[in-house]
Order: sequence, then C-alpha cells, then structure tokens
Amino acid sequence: MTDGFDPEAEYLVTLRRAAADPAVVGVVVVGSRATGPFITARSDVDMLLILDGPDADPSRWQTPHGSPVEIWATTLELFRDHGLPGSPTAWNRPAFLRARVDLDRLDGEIARLVERKRRLDPEEAFDLADDWIDDAINSLYRALRSVENGRDLAARLDGVEAIEPMLAAAFALEGRVRPFNKWLRYELDTEPLQLPEGAAVVAAAERLLDRATPSVLRTAFARVEAAARATGHDAIVDGWEPDLPWLRGDEPYRQGASPSPSKNA
Repeated sequence: MTDGFDPEAEYLVTLRRAAADPAVVGVVVVGSRATGPFITARSDVDMLLILDGPDADPSRWQTPHGSPVEIWATTLELFRDHGLPGSPTAWNRPAFLRARVDLDRLDGEIARLVERKRRLDPEEAFDLADDWIDDAINSLYRALRSVENGRDLAARLDGVEAIEPMLAAAFALEGRVRPFNKWLRYELDTEPLQLPEGAAVVAAAERLLDRATPSVLRTAFARVEAAARATGHDAIVDGWEPDLPWLRGDEPYRQGASPSPSKNA
C-alpha cells in the first residue's frame, strides 16, 4: 500500500516471529481479517497471542492501538477463561464466533478453547436464557409503565434497553452467543435462527428501535413470552404474575400488584 499500511504483510512477519518464540503456544485472529465480510483497506489484524511457560511475558508483545497488527497477548491460564461467564472479559465472547486459529502448539487445545467460546453448553444456555428473558420483561414492563404515565423519553429508553436482552435470549435459546452489533445481520444471514419464536423475538426487538408504543411493547412481550414457553422457561414468565394480564393488554394495571418491587421499581 502506498502509505505503508499493509496489515496482512505485517501480520505474516509477526506470525513468523511468534512461531519462532517457544513461549508462544497459540495465535488466534479475530475481527474482520479473520473472516472477511467487513474488510476495508484500513482494517487492521486483531491478533490474540497466547503464551505459556517461564518466559511467558505478554508485555513483550503488546502493540499500540491503531497499529496495522494489534496484538493482545495473554497467558494460557487467562485465555482458558477469556470470554466465559464470570470472567472480566465475558463481554468479548462474541469475538470468537468467526475467529481463526493460525498457530496451535498444544495438539489442538487452542482450537478446542476457541470452539468452547463459540457456543453455549446446554446448562449455560438455559441459565443465560432465563436471565435474559427476565431482563427483557423487566425493561418492557418499565417501558409500558412509563408510556402509560406519559413519560415518553423514559419509555423509549426502556424500550431500547429491552433490545439487548431480547437478542441475547433469542440466541441463547439455541445455544448460541449473541454477536456484536456489527456482526448481527451477518450472523443471522449466515446461520439463521432455527426457532421461529426466537426469530420473532429478533424482529420485535428491531421494531423497538423505531418506537415504544403500547402496541409495539406488548407485541415484544408476546414474542418473548411465546419463545420462553416454547423452550421450557415458563417459570420466568410466571414469576411476573399478577402483572401478566396487564403486560398482555388484557387488563388495566393494578397499582401495588407487582410481585417484586425491587425488580420493577
């Protein structure tokens, strides 16, 4: 490239250097350069470099933000939990959905660790779906209360806050990790959701971006409830009694009826 910004060429040099370092046991590429659909001329290479042994010093490899190859170096011990629930890097799990393993000195262990981050195991998926469904209903509840009391801004904000747990729940119900926003449409097009109830939740979440009317909010709740009941999460929905008739639009809100003031206040 005319300005010297050539991430792929620099990455090959860096990969050779990593392969020559016995402390490096794995190299994983994430982001656009790992898969391709969003590559531009200015796309860098996001490189995770995994080290192990007495000479494992991540500080030797770190690069400044904006470098053609941005290296995030870590130890094997930390990488095992990276992106998993309970770790400080849980937010970064979607980065591994389309990750590419370019170096694995541990007889496939790096690849297995990456694969573990790509999908939710059944117990994990069920527990996370429980949490996301409950969070989605909570935000929809708040939005409906606000819109009925003339708090339009609060209603819109709470409606928007319902989008994240709705999307996360739709993916978790299929054992999948909710992708980053940039990759959402790509993931849905590449691997569509199999559950029609989950796909309906995604569609309802998208409509919340435009408006937070009672009709839109109640449709969103109906889609969440249907998906929850179709996949064995009835207890989470039923925990919202006696407000379910109001959430569905069948009865007016009854002051003081909410079962969990700490949740709904």
